[in-house]
Amino acid sequence: MRKFSFTIDMVADSLDIDTTKSEIQQFLDEKHDDVVSQVKAAGVKSFSEQGFKVWRARVTGITAKQAGDAHNPKAAIANDAKTVGA
Repeated sequence: MRKFSFTIDMVADSLDIDTTKSEIQQFLDEKHDDVVSQVKAAGVKSFSEQGFKVWRARVTGITAKQAGDAHNPKAAIANDAKTVGA
């Protein structure tokens, strides 16, 4: 017999942890009759906006540029200069 472990990361503004645990456990119980499983929460970490972007890039491979939420200080300076000169 072998034990298989999985890690699931979910990022949201809020999440009902008990309901999520129950739903995952229910799925496992329904789909895997011959498996003994336990679902537990490992904790909650708060991200700053930048921290989330770093996590997303490292873990999922989606960069801020790809997601369209990158901050480009050079572009902001160029836009400010255009506004001032207008």
